Amino acid sequence: MHPERLILGFLVRGDVGEARLFESVARALGVPPDATARFDIDGPSDAAVLVDVTLRPAGFRTDVSLYIDVSRASSARGPTSVEVATRVAALLGEELIVSPPADDPAVAIDWFLVTPDGKRFRATEASLGEDEDSVDIDRATLRPD
Repeated sequence: MHPERLILGFLVRGDVGEARLFESVARALGVPPDATARFDIDGPSDAAVLVDVTLRPAGFRTDVSLYIDVSRASSARGPTSVEVATRVAALLGEELIVSPPADDPAVAIDWFLVTPDGKRFRATEASLGEDEDSVDIDRATLRPD
C-alpha cells in the first residue's frame, strides 16, 4: 500500500542543482538526506519525499513539486508550501515564490515572495511576453505580508 502523499510546490529564482535542492528539502522537512528521491512515474519509490523538478527558461527558473509521506515528515499535521518554501529559501540562499494558501482570497492573482532571510511579500505575476512556461513577479507590486 502506498503512503498518503501531501503535494506541495514552489519556484526558485535560480537554476538550482539537484543535489543541493534535495539536501535543502530534506533538511527543511526534517528527514535524512537519503529519504528524498526524484519523482519517477514509472519507478515507484518508498522515499519519504519525492521531488519533481522542471527547469524554466526565464523568471523563477526551478519549478519544484514535492510529494511528502506525511507519516514520515517532521510535522504531525503536515507542513504547508509557505512553511517549506521559507525554510528552503534560507537553506538555499535563494528567493522563492509560492502560491498563497487555498483559503486566501488572493490565491488566483498573488504570489508570496520568500527571501533567504525569511521575509515574505505579496506580489502579482509579471508578464514575460510570449514565454508562457515561465513565471516572474512584478517587483513594483511587492508589499509585506
